[in-house]
Amino acid sequence: MSDIRFYHLEAPISANTAASAGNAVIVVGDPDCLIDDVSAIYDARSTHISFVRDANHLEALDSIEAGMCFCPPEAASAVKALGARVVAVTKQPEYAFGKAAELLITPRELDPQLLLIASDAKLAKGVKISPNVCIGAKAVIGENTCIGPGAIIGPGCVIGQNCVIGAGVVLSFALVGDGVDIRPGAVIGEAGLGIINAADGNYSRTHYGIVQLGDNVRIGANSTVDRAVFGTTLIGARTKIDNLVQIAHNVSIGTDCVLASLVGIAGSAKLGDGVLLGGRAGIIDHRTIGDQARIGAAAVVTKDVAAGETWGGHPARPLRRYLREQIALETLAKRKGGANDNAK
Repeated sequence: MSDIRFYHLEAPISANTAASAGNAVIVVGDPDCLIDDVSAIYDARSTHISFVRDANHLEALDSIEAGMCFCPPEAASAVKALGARVVAVTKQPEYAFGKAAELLITPRELDPQLLLIASDAKLAKGVKISPNVCIGAKAVIGENTCIGPGAIIGPGCVIGQNCVIGAGVVLSFALVGDGVDIRPGAVIGEAGLGIINAADGNYSRTHYGIVQLGDNVRIGANSTVDRAVFGTTLIGARTKIDNLVQIAHNVSIGTDCVLASLVGIAGSAKLGDGVLLGGRAGIIDHRTIGDQARIGAAAVVTKDVAAGETWGGHPARPLRRYLREQIALETLAKRKGGANDNAK
């Protein structure tokens, strides 16, 4: 369900209107039933609209409670059997969902006509505001928090007490715990890449989720944390993130993790507690890194990593195996190169 602190829900629309917006055809259910919100398919309720990308998307589902579901024609029977009230078919279900969702929900944004600090923003005792700070409607700032010059706090954001928000930070669609340190230039809560290849070219889908930072998190200078497509991009308590790190939408990071500079984590990846990522390490989407695992510098993780393991290389694999392979390659190269190679 959409967080109304950050999103404005428009009037409900009929399933028929939603289908028309996405150029889809209703094959199951009442076209006049009303839809009032958007959700991921595993979270959808009887008045929500959602989508199924393909048959593989259905494998982890025991049921579908969505009021309306866009899906490709070949998945329609399965979607109906799983319980969706209205089924609308299209070759581009994600795109159709996006066009219909635009009629239902609008992200709340800063009003450029308002004062720098909205009249209904709530600033607790001891809050320090530097010059040229902009704070949106109904934002909440906790006691003794300091906000640096030129920072922008979007509508509805909640920042805990004793936080430091650096110069030029842009914070939107975010809930921030106590004692959080966000260094200058960081951007928290922007939409992720979310590109859909539509018939008329690439289409940027709207994101309907938020970012949540636990207590005593640090976000380094010029790092970015994208809000979720649905739900929450989560960074657990006491996790420390270096400068120039990119965390994509729907990522979940546990407590007490450390991410060195230039790390990149793709969408929906999950890190357990106490994970360490070396500089320039990369994690591809939908991968899981177990508790206390370590990933070496510049490693690229393409598979799940079990708890407590140490991986390195490109693509990443268990570190001892990687080192043995490197030694074997070096030995082979020396044999092939012979005396001429040694002379160099």
